[in-house]
Amino acid sequence: MQNRNVLVLADGIVAKHFINRILEDDLTSNTYHIVYMDEDLKPDEVKERFYFYHFDPTSFAKLSKLFSRNYKQIIIVLGNKFDTLAAYENIRKINKNASIVLYDRWDLKIEDKNYIKVDANEILANRLYDYLPDVPKIAQNVGLQQGEIMEVLVPFGSSYVYRHIGTIEQNKWKIAAIYRNNKLLLPHSNIMIYPNDILLLIGEPEVLKQIFKSIKREIGQFPRPYGVDSYLFIDMESLSSKEIKKLVLEAIYSHKKLNDKRLMIRVVNPNDFKVLNMIKSYDSKDIEVYIDYSYENRKKIIEQDLKSSRVGLFIIHKSEFLKKPFRKYLYDLNIPVLAISESTFTKTGELALIVKPDKTLENISSTLFDIAIQLNLSISLYESAEDENKEEVAAIVEHFENLSSIFSKNLNIYKIRGNIIKELKKRENLFLAFPFTKEIVNANPYNIFCIDPYRLYYKLDRFHQIYLPQS
Repeated sequence: MQNRNVLVLADGIVAKHFINRILEDDLTSNTYHIVYMDEDLKPDEVKERFYFYHFDPTSFAKLSKLFSRNYKQIIIVLGNKFDTLAAYENIRKINKNASIVLYDRWDLKIEDKNYIKVDANEILANRLYDYLPDVPKIAQNVGLQQGEIMEVLVPFGSSYVYRHIGTIEQNKWKIAAIYRNNKLLLPHSNIMIYPNDILLLIGEPEVLKQIFKSIKREIGQFPRPYGVDSYLFIDMESLSSKEIKKLVLEAIYSHKKLNDKRLMIRVVNPNDFKVLNMIKSYDSKDIEVYIDYSYENRKKIIEQDLKSSRVGLFIIHKSEFLKKPFRKYLYDLNIPVLAISESTFTKTGELALIVKPDKTLENISSTLFDIAIQLNLSISLYESAEDENKEEVAAIVEHFENLSSIFSKNLNIYKIRGNIIKELKKRENLFLAFPFTKEIVNANPYNIFCIDPYRLYYKLDRFHQIYLPQS
């Protein structure tokens, strides 16, 4: 290791702690030349490679004599503003290009390309901020120091609890390490996250802020984090008066139960003024009715609405979801979609999910529990007793069982022999949940050989159905 000379101009309590820290923890082969005034700064035992000079660090004549050697770094840690500026100016008279690190608690205004300011006030403020509850801990002295390295404690009830790392989409960020029971775990796709794990994250600072919020998100917040508003879209040309009335009432019910900020009702192609007046009668502080009389392209109207709000739940009639181009459009929006049928929320008793051997179901699991809790529904898993991928299905069921224990939510597990779709069609009072996948987008009712239960979602469209994005 190359030997480097470091000059330290020291005075005050901070300087004393700094020198003690160097003496205790030095792992380098640096040679330290320390100028001090207060005798208390010099330790009783002086280690090799430490040289102490007792004189005023603001003395230009004495300081210049030390510059017969080349210093890799010059560190100024002095107790008052006047001495700090005088020492800095003296060094610049001696060497205009020397690299200087300066301790500053006075907000000094120094323009210098070879100068690094250690802002004591900012460091203390950041350290105090770290002690606030539920704030991210940012690495202060490594990397770019811009928040690209973050430490997060995973709370009970987090959407990340009991999920395998391989099921978490990590775009522009990564889980670099897990600390569990005072041990370091290097992450791999099959490792599962537990409550009270500490995750070390790296990535783009703005992305990490959103990930932090996602990890800390508590139950009972849906439609967050997708958005804060519910949005009901009604095309009066494609629905009967009875269907429209039912659609509005079910959307209002979900709005009153879920933790959304407001319900936006958008009506296009108005043609029945009696029904229109019924819809308008619900216009209030948290239910806003918008009617388009221009007969513009409906996607254009939706896009304008979404730009002016933060929609986290898109509500439509089931017949709209059956239209593949519109279904594809909704998929691209990447927000949950609630398709309303002829069933009724007030008579619905359980939120049902068909379990396939696909770990991405873990991505929507905490959201399902969130919705079930808010709507006061039990949760039911339907799995095929004849599925060949028994281990994968068992892992998904175990994941839901763990969440059931955390949220104290009743979980029913049904092993179905034969056709799950046929079995579910016999049931009553279900609210079906699906991961919003490309299989659902590309579902073809005319494919008589299809056995994928997600592609056959339309056979269960007498129940309300919610489709949840996987990321």
